[in-house]
Amino acid sequence: MINRRSFIHRASRAALGAAVYPMLQNTGLGETAPNGKPWNVLFIIIDDHGPNLHSVLQDSKVHTPNMERIAARGTWFTHGYVASPGCCPSRTAFLTGVHTSRSGVYHNNQAYRRTGTWISEVQNLPQHFMRNGYLSAGYGKICHNRFVEDEIDAYTPGYYKMFNIPEDVTHTESGLMEHIIPGTEIEIPDGPENYTWGVLPDEWDRDEPAKWQQDTQQASRTIALLEDDHDKPFFAACGFWKPHVRWTVAQRYYARYPIESIEIPEGYRGDDLEDMPAPARWRATYRGIHDKIVRNGLWKKAIQAFYASITYVDEQIGRVLDALEASPHNDNTIVVFAADNGWHTGEKNHWSKFILTELACKVTFSISVPGMPSQVVHTPVGLLDIYPTLVNLCGLPQPPTHSLDGRDLTPILEGKTKDRGAPVVSTQGVNCHSVRDARFRYTHYRNSDEQLYDHERDPHEWRNLASDARFDSVKTRLAQWLPKENAPNAPYDTGERGHGAWDPSVM
Repeated sequence: MINRRSFIHRASRAALGAAVYPMLQNTGLGETAPNGKPWNVLFIIIDDHGPNLHSVLQDSKVHTPNMERIAARGTWFTHGYVASPGCCPSRTAFLTGVHTSRSGVYHNNQAYRRTGTWISEVQNLPQHFMRNGYLSAGYGKICHNRFVEDEIDAYTPGYYKMFNIPEDVTHTESGLMEHIIPGTEIEIPDGPENYTWGVLPDEWDRDEPAKWQQDTQQASRTIALLEDDHDKPFFAACGFWKPHVRWTVAQRYYARYPIESIEIPEGYRGDDLEDMPAPARWRATYRGIHDKIVRNGLWKKAIQAFYASITYVDEQIGRVLDALEASPHNDNTIVVFAADNGWHTGEKNHWSKFILTELACKVTFSISVPGMPSQVVHTPVGLLDIYPTLVNLCGLPQPPTHSLDGRDLTPILEGKTKDRGAPVVSTQGVNCHSVRDARFRYTHYRNSDEQLYDHERDPHEWRNLASDARFDSVKTRLAQWLPKENAPNAPYDTGERGHGAWDPSVM
């Protein structure tokens, strides 16, 4: 069902836009590509992808040839990080350019458009491009899936097809379960409802539109846009749901990962929680998903399904890239690729995200700009940097509604420097932050518990150095980047606390 309350929000924002932004409409375009045309932007977003599960510059259990193609187009950031390791706060941050600690959106059921505060009225990324003369298109999951109707005003009429809304997609995620091969359903007993998945027949997601799940359908819509001529440049966001649960994909993707070939993740260690402070242990285990998976003998089956879903979404990325490269837009289109957050597959006795760890905060991330070098950059950067970088590359003004918290990565993309100018901060809950520089991750919780990991020697974060006096200077150096502002929690849209919101007894 359409959320009727969202129409009220849209109507009020439309009225505000007409009043506040009249001088910005169609004001002309800024920078041009080497071929003299205005820049287009293609923003490809995937969901809940493990940052260690791709074949770009590394051996991998999962082969992702189309992510390799993206990497070859421009700058591949080996250390990209989110502002918050959860779908809603991460997407809110990179779409608004506002860090979690300033917006107050810390959890999945906090809708920034419904807060009634300043953040509800900001001009987000696709909206900013549209206000400056661009065709703005959005297909699939771009903002958080609970609040997709809130963003209709950010897109050109007719160019927004939402995730999981029956009017916009042929098959919703839960509806796919009606079409799986009988006997392939897997359910985690007492687990979250969406940790139930199955195998689709092999004719799915091929040539018959009636048998396209929505990621295939949204890819096809993006392809149609790329194949068309337009009288203005475009900002096109293509948001894929996979590899988010449910891991329901066609049999051919499962066949690439025979269950006997699946191994327990190399980052798993049975005693890994022992040196983690109470807040971190609670975040890792409070939902109990890993214990339920292991207890029911489903660990390898869950990994198999996750790998299959990554392979499926990589193929959809390839379809979109094929269309771009065959189109007249290839030489003047900036391509941004990112996952919205990372993912655990049992490491630290944890599944999912919602935790201040490398696996949850680190993401696959690339920006390619025709005419700029193809390169690999190891400097930690953030998805929060996307908004200011695109504004600069395309010669647009700063948004009139708010200041941006990220850094402009243009000098890095041009190959002039490798220095972002600051480490990256990820936040999970009020006054709980993790600071990542080129070597260390330092995490400080609001009860003053700490973690410190040396990634040069400990890539799996097995040894917490926070209590080792030899590293006091490192902690002091990184602590200066902890946010000084910690906005209070935005209202919970459902009246409930979100994933990762601590029980006060933990404190």
